[in-house]
Amino acid sequence: MICDFRLKVFYTVAVKGGFTAAAKELGISQPAVSNHIFELENEIGDTLFHRNRRGTPLTSKGRILFDYAEKILNLYSCADRELTPSGRGQLRQLTIAASPDAARFILKPLAEYFARVYPGTDISVLERTAEESDAMIADAEADIAITGVPLPQRDSKVFATVSINGGTAPMLTYYITLVKERMHDNPAINDFILCCKTFLYGKR
Repeated sequence: MICDFRLKVFYTVAVKGGFTAAAKELGISQPAVSNHIFELENEIGDTLFHRNRRGTPLTSKGRILFDYAEKILNLYSCADRELTPSGRGQLRQLTIAASPDAARFILKPLAEYFARVYPGTDISVLERTAEESDAMIADAEADIAITGVPLPQRDSKVFATVSINGGTAPMLTYYITLVKERMHDNPAINDFILCCKTFLYGKR
């Protein structure tokens, strides 16, 4: 995998909440993790983590780097997908229930990007209201729902905040909800989220 390993070490420490857990996750020693973080902090000229007994929370500079690291590492993963032809022969399907504005102004360019990175994936985008999308998620008729508001009693996350030319509103925040039980059975769901993070996150 194409990757800046120091950046991956930093990101893993932040996600896992400590140097020891990151070392175990990456299969390297804890001193090696500490050394990578020390080198990054020297280059930046500031600390990235608060070291205390309760863990290693990010500093203000650390939070800035974390946001960029997530995007960069996701881009590396997408680049690997485009450069590595393995597994391209399997047809996969992904069904998305989305509000009309999201379907027309967000998902069309995203689907084109996704098809280039992950050829062989059949994406069905269905224009539905939030209530209809909620019902489709509940009945497992859709893998992902994208709505203008978070769905009640569901684990919804911000999908993208983008400016939409010609939409019913100049700026809308969309929320994404997943059928978590199907994420392991349908790897296209995880791939789609990866593309979301690289293609749409940060378009504000």
